[in-house]
Amino acid sequence: MKKSFLFFILVLLCLNAKALQFTPEHYTQQAQILRNLDIEASYLSDMIFLEFKESSMDMHSKTLVDTMREFYKITPIIRKILEKENIPQEFLYLAIVESGLKIHSISRTKAVGVWQFMKPTAQTLGLRIDPYVDERKDLVKSTYAAITYLKQLKEQFGKWYLAILAYNCGDGKLRQAIKKAKSDDLRVLLDPDKKYLPLETRIFIRKILTMAFLANNNDFLISQDSALLNYALSSEVKKIPVPPSVSLRELAKVAKMSYNEFKRYNPHFNYDFTPPDKKDYYMYIPLSKSVAVEKALGNVKLAKVDTTIPHTKIYIVKEGDSLYTIARKHKISVESIKEYNKIKGNLININQKLVLKIKENNNAKIKTTQKISKNSHTKVVSR
Repeated sequence: MKKSFLFFILVLLCLNAKALQFTPEHYTQQAQILRNLDIEASYLSDMIFLEFKESSMDMHSKTLVDTMREFYKITPIIRKILEKENIPQEFLYLAIVESGLKIHSISRTKAVGVWQFMKPTAQTLGLRIDPYVDERKDLVKSTYAAITYLKQLKEQFGKWYLAILAYNCGDGKLRQAIKKAKSDDLRVLLDPDKKYLPLETRIFIRKILTMAFLANNNDFLISQDSALLNYALSSEVKKIPVPPSVSLRELAKVAKMSYNEFKRYNPHFNYDFTPPDKKDYYMYIPLSKSVAVEKALGNVKLAKVDTTIPHTKIYIVKEGDSLYTIARKHKISVESIKEYNKIKGNLININQKLVLKIKENNNAKIKTTQKISKNSHTKVVSR
């Protein structure tokens, strides 16, 4: 009797403005999401799941809306690849839960990228990781790798929701949990008392489902921002071959893009040059620009640049220093100091720590005739 009353109260709570609505329309949508992941529709009445949704609704609503607004150019790319590979669209929310779609995201265990791959797993899936590039930051390649991995897990365990659990805790732990529980039923595996799976994994799949329910609730999206209804519009890119050992800044000029915009599309490059491989590597360009860029590349001969990998030095700013004097002393450019330290203006402070990327081969000549604005001579200011 007590449990029935509790369930009734929870359902009523879920009907308020902040919660997921249980009208026939919303129930149908949510049941379909569960079926897409091989979960029984009856899981919608799971009391622990209902309580989790209600208690975390505000937090997940904010995370979803902020992510959709900030990364509206990324979500369509992932969605299109998922559709092409016949993978449930709900796996987009796995990426959101993993990294918030932050391409440069690095976990405390050194997992990198939108899909949070550890280095060994990524390399097993064919992603290149070396001093020159880290393809875990390549949105397209890493998404295909994640799909390959999820398909492998689905083949191993037979159901998509089990693939999600294994993605988080590992296939070994999931096999042990199923063996101990003598069941692969989701409710059984997520039992908070038996603790067949780690708490992180139990919360992981609930977060994904909550995000998916919210994102497919048009009433919720309109209540937040009607523009969010258009977040899945196409934003395609094209992979274009690039020569080895050429400057990314020069490629950006050819593409008629700012360097920062170019890097947003190509975060997998570790440095400001293409790898010195014998074979051509690649860059991504917005599809709308691709024809013009391919034509421009065919008509220009890009100069080879020094591809010596720089080492990192921490420099503490002293009185009398300026960006220009520090750059000249270490034979690097002002722009590189500003880029690596995310300095927008030209002011620096006494005792400020700067990361300097210095070529190991100090004989490599660096152009000192660069056009440096007079503002770059600005002296440090005291705090």
